Amino acid sequence: MSKEQEATPQKFSKEAFLDASKSTQERLILQIVLQDDVSYTKEDVEKLVGDWKKKPVDDSKKREAKKA
Repeated sequence: MSKEQEATPQKFSKEAFLDASKSTQERLILQIVLQDDVSYTKEDVEKLVGDWKKKPVDDSKKREAKKA
């Protein structure tokens, strides 16, 4: 393998990550986070999933439903 190939991380489609997912929960998160027709490196996906998991939960809709 040349140095250029080693330096360039391999990219995969959303479908490839979904097919490789190990659990239903992981698959659902990937479906939410990844866009169709976009290629990602493993590092890109790890960062997107990590950022998504750190987002605060907006439970204002739950509170509104309880008031009704």
